[in-house]
Amino acid sequence: MKSSILYYIFCCIVFITSTSCKSGLDSRGKANYVSSIDATSFKAIPLTPGNRISTIKVNDKESEWKYDLTIPKIKEREKVPLFIVLHGGVGSKNYTKFSNCLVTPGLQDAGGFVFSPSGAWRTWTLDYLEKRILDFIDLAKENWPVDPNKIVLVGYSNGAMAGWKYANDYKDIFSAMILMGSNCKVEEKLEIPIYVIQGTKDKFFPIKKVRKRITEAKALGCNITFVEAEGNTHIKACEYKDILKTSIPWLQNEVWN
Repeated sequence: MKSSILYYIFCCIVFITSTSCKSGLDSRGKANYVSSIDATSFKAIPLTPGNRISTIKVNDKESEWKYDLTIPKIKEREKVPLFIVLHGGVGSKNYTKFSNCLVTPGLQDAGGFVFSPSGAWRTWTLDYLEKRILDFIDLAKENWPVDPNKIVLVGYSNGAMAGWKYANDYKDIFSAMILMGSNCKVEEKLEIPIYVIQGTKDKFFPIKKVRKRITEAKALGCNITFVEAEGNTHIKACEYKDILKTSIPWLQNEVWN
């Protein structure tokens, strides 16, 4: 337990001391591209409304990928949003608890798929995890009634830091991002609308520094809605459930409308 906490703190320090969230390279689309997600395993996921905790086979360094998936009730010919949720260190071991106490209740009013995979203690910007996310989205668009214009990344802590990078790299994939408990120095205008939620008592990402960087990002032309969660800390992610709900009207009225 002690080593896990120390590793979590180390990850936070790495992100806090980084000067920027820079763009990476995307190798998808090349000839003979091999998906990291096993298509047969993906297609075997039943689209029964409710919550499903299971694994999916992958074609990379591991044999399977754990996930928590919420499937909405879908009307005939209806296409719904897809939320990709990237947990932070606080959700790495108990990612299903993280999903159940924060993500699912916070996003339930949007009526979309909520895919919350496990990244263990690793950071979401690792090539193989980033590739899994993108390949999963491709399969979801091909096989599920997903609206390609309503794909949203939701990140917390380490997951949110990855979200800032993804916003730079994949503006044609995500329609919006909801990022909680993070801080990032933006060096160029981001084209994706971002809903930033930050606790005022977050010791890992102090609110004063976050305010400053959000102001700088807006000055670059970034479309950022900044919401401060008064009194919220970093470790207790479930405290953000109600304020996460406020992002749904923003999506419906300002992003998807």
